[in-house]
Amino acid sequence: MREYAGLGDAPQVISVAAESPAESAGVQVGDDILSVNGMPISQLHIQSHDTALLADQIEERLAATPEGRDVTLVLERDGQPVTVSFKGETACATRFILKTGKGLTAYSDGNNVALSGKLVDFARNADELAIFAGHELAHVVARDGKARGLGQRRAMEDRADILGADLMRCAGFDVSRGLAIWQRYNKRDWLRWLRGPSHRNVPERIRRFEAHLESAPMVCPPEVPPLAD
Repeated sequence: MREYAGLGDAPQVISVAAESPAESAGVQVGDDILSVNGMPISQLHIQSHDTALLADQIEERLAATPEGRDVTLVLERDGQPVTVSFKGETACATRFILKTGKGLTAYSDGNNVALSGKLVDFARNADELAIFAGHELAHVVARDGKARGLGQRRAMEDRADILGADLMRCAGFDVSRGLAIWQRYNKRDWLRWLRGPSHRNVPERIRRFEAHLESAPMVCPPEVPPLAD
């Protein structure tokens, strides 16, 4: 696998955002990362409490670059070291994580969003997957924490549906097309009468989605609506 993918011992750049500062500075897909802001990757590897999370720790080090200071990377390309510097841009810090061994589920921990592999397989297109991703991202954006009771939790879930739909629209996804996943989910979920009461039933959630799309203009970035009483 290492030979097939061209992987070495160093972490490797797998994508570069179009028109980003990194692209303008010359970062290329396939570059090996040797150091970040003067910290050698070998040293970061030694200090890591979990080397399986090394990529996350590199992202955290990049994000910790003081405002106004350049990000500096030492890369290796075709066996030669390449040093690049660029001003980073603030962006969404939420990570989207694929979880294995789970059912059809998605959830967030207040910072990150997890989607199960079975959910990804169940979705027929990106719009369907974005229905779940948008809902969980909305919890992060709204900074939803522990609810004081069932009523507040229901209000948070209602708001996450609406805010998630707005985030979807602003990102270019088709909410109406994405709702097909809820319709299929409802047909197969024969245990739905055992589900917790924090979420509305699926037909009601679909109705609320559609009513919002018909009545609310698209505003980007969307505002976080207040919790319903």
